[in-house]
Amino acid sequence: MKKIVIAIICAAAAAAAFLGYARFEVFWFETAKTTVRRNDLPAAFAGKKIAFVSDLHCGEGFPFERMGEVVDLINSQNPDILLLGGDYGNDMKRCLDKIAMVKASMGKFGILGNHDIENGKERVIQAMIKAGITPLVNENRRIAIGSEAIAVAGTDETWYGIPDGAKAMEGVTEFTIYLTHDPAYLEKYKNDRAKLLLAGHTHGGQMTLFGLSFASFVHGYPYKYEKGIFEEPDRTVIVTNGIGTGIVPLRFFARPQINVIALER
Repeated sequence: MKKIVIAIICAAAAAAAFLGYARFEVFWFETAKTTVRRNDLPAAFAGKKIAFVSDLHCGEGFPFERMGEVVDLINSQNPDILLLGGDYGNDMKRCLDKIAMVKASMGKFGILGNHDIENGKERVIQAMIKAGITPLVNENRRIAIGSEAIAVAGTDETWYGIPDGAKAMEGVTEFTIYLTHDPAYLEKYKNDRAKLLLAGHTHGGQMTLFGLSFASFVHGYPYKYEKGIFEEPDRTVIVTNGIGTGIVPLRFFARPQINVIALER
């Protein structure tokens, strides 16, 4: 009997420690830095810096009160361009108003996630515009420095929207940064101009076996691009862990992440 009581106490202590750490990790932000080197990058953009943030889920598994820390962390990296990967959260208006405080001299651009469609597509788009963020729904924008330029393209959400990569890249002749919420879309879409491709959605697995991600099964089917950086001959794919969480407000060896990408030739 005594051994059973000890076993129960040990199990309860282990469970409490696990849950305590998993809740702590939700707010243990990391800055994931990488340098993307490509010979086809226009020379004027060498040395420019991108901040990529996705899956804020503000007001769901991530409290709005911590958004100030996210904004401060982004600003501390002095990005030239801010890119947002969708899923802003139930409290998305206040969240996006806070994101408006991010300083990015060359522009702020964002796409929609599956939760944004559920929260009202047009409502989210209008909140983005009000916050100074250019929404990209199967469209692109050109960023110029003198006579040189790159493009930022973004697709509609894959679950409830109508993603159209060809339309998103319509008219593009420049080096392009390509945004999609769900990295599964990148498995079937390629374009010679899309050189840097960014996605979120998987939360890096969110709850993993000590970093061995179960993200492949989070949404019911396996991912080729689960999390991290994938260097391919013709393009670089980056899938972020994102910031917020799903329904369960816990993370385990999948720290919330702001991606900072330096462009170089």
